[in-house]
Amino acid sequence: MIAAGVLSVLFYRRRNPTSNLTSAMGARLGAASGALGFGIFAIFSAVGTLLFHSGGQLRAALLEAIAQSAARSSDPEVQKAFEYLKTPPGLALMMGLSLAFVFVVFLVLASLGGTLGAAMMRRRDRR
Repeated sequence: MIAAGVLSVLFYRRRNPTSNLTSAMGARLGAASGALGFGIFAIFSAVGTLLFHSGGQLRAALLEAIAQSAARSSDPEVQKAFEYLKTPPGLALMMGLSLAFVFVVFLVLASLGGTLGAAMMRRRDRR
């Protein structure tokens, strides 16, 4: 995703060679490429899960992770929370939070790449 941010700045500069990109503009370009990359990732993941019927395996892996985490804690309130996560709405909540986390990671890494790309292009222009 860092490379996607750098490439978005590179392609923008190739299309507009006279533009003066700041780091903030590079970060925005990178964030846009990160959002696009996440969308593509989400679509391919959903299609792959549907085509290969791996939804059951995903559910089993989530339940296994919940069971391992629950075994580490003896607090009754934590055990209640883990029991909720084993229900269908709880699993949906975990999937939603996981997707939100992955989206933020895509945005942050691509923005970082866009910032680095803009800084590299600016240094090259000064020479």
